[in-house]
Amino acid sequence: MSEALKDFLASGRRLLGDTKTPTAKTTKKQPPAIGTGPVETDPHKIFQRRTIQEKPKKSEVVEEIKKFIKQAEDKL
Repeated sequence: MSEALKDFLASGRRLLGDTKTPTAKTTKKQPPAIGTGPVETDPHKIFQRRTIQEKPKKSEVVEEIKKFIKQAEDKL
Protein backbone atom coordinates (compact mmCIF):
# COMPACT_ATOMS: atom_id res chain seq x y z
CA MET A 1 0.00 0.00 0.00
CA SER A 2 1.04 3.53 -0.55
CA GLU A 3 1.99 5.78 2.32
CA ALA A 4 -0.98 8.11 1.70
CA LEU A 5 -3.46 5.21 1.93
CA LYS A 6 -1.88 3.97 5.18
CA ASP A 7 -2.12 7.46 6.67
CA PHE A 8 -5.75 7.71 5.60
CA LEU A 9 -6.68 4.37 7.16
CA ALA A 10 -4.76 5.19 10.34
CA SER A 11 -6.72 8.44 10.74
CA GLY A 12 -9.92 6.45 11.36
CA ARG A 13 -11.80 7.72 8.32
CA ARG A 14 -13.58 5.32 6.02
CA LEU A 15 -13.92 5.24 2.29
CA LEU A 16 -17.37 5.00 0.80
CA GLY A 17 -17.39 1.50 -0.59
CA ASP A 18 -20.95 0.74 -1.66
CA THR A 19 -23.08 3.66 -2.77
CA LYS A 20 -26.23 1.53 -3.06
CA THR A 21 -26.56 0.79 0.65
CA PRO A 22 -29.43 2.68 2.26
CA THR A 23 -28.59 5.39 4.73
CA ALA A 24 -29.38 4.88 8.38
CA LYS A 25 -32.82 6.23 9.18
CA THR A 26 -33.00 8.81 11.91
CA THR A 27 -35.61 8.31 14.58
CA LYS A 28 -38.00 11.13 15.27
CA LYS A 29 -38.49 12.23 18.83
CA GLN A 30 -41.96 11.52 20.03
CA PRO A 31 -43.65 14.17 22.14
CA PRO A 32 -43.98 13.17 25.78
CA ALA A 33 -47.12 11.29 26.58
CA ILE A 34 -49.93 13.16 28.27
CA GLY A 35 -49.56 13.00 32.02
CA THR A 36 -45.82 12.26 32.07
CA GLY A 37 -44.69 15.80 32.83
CA PRO A 38 -45.60 18.17 35.61
CA VAL A 39 -49.29 19.01 35.80
CA GLU A 40 -50.01 22.48 34.43
CA THR A 41 -52.30 24.61 36.57
CA ASP A 42 -52.30 27.86 34.57
CA PRO A 43 -55.58 27.89 32.59
CA HIS A 44 -54.12 30.07 29.83
CA LYS A 45 -51.26 27.62 29.18
CA ILE A 46 -53.71 24.73 29.20
CA PHE A 47 -55.87 26.62 26.70
CA GLN A 48 -52.87 27.30 24.45
CA ARG A 49 -51.71 23.69 24.50
CA ARG A 50 -55.20 22.33 23.84
CA THR A 51 -55.80 24.79 21.01
CA ILE A 52 -52.53 23.87 19.30
CA GLN A 53 -52.94 20.11 19.71
CA GLU A 54 -56.67 19.64 19.15
CA LYS A 55 -57.37 22.55 16.76
CA PRO A 56 -60.95 23.16 17.92
CA LYS A 57 -63.51 25.11 15.91
CA LYS A 58 -63.40 28.90 16.01
CA SER A 59 -66.67 29.07 17.91
CA GLU A 60 -65.25 26.86 20.69
CA VAL A 61 -62.15 29.07 20.93
CA VAL A 62 -64.33 32.19 21.19
CA GLU A 63 -66.37 30.59 23.98
CA GLU A 64 -63.19 29.76 25.92
CA ILE A 65 -61.93 33.32 25.54
CA LYS A 66 -65.29 34.65 26.74
CA LYS A 67 -64.95 32.45 29.83
CA PHE A 68 -61.52 33.95 30.55
CA ILE A 69 -62.94 37.47 30.18
CA LYS A 70 -65.87 36.65 32.46
CA GLN A 71 -63.53 35.25 35.14
CA ALA A 72 -61.30 38.33 34.97
CA GLU A 73 -64.31 40.66 35.26
CA ASP A 74 -65.61 38.72 38.27
CA LYS A 75 -62.28 39.25 40.05
CA LEU A 76 -62.66 43.02 39.69
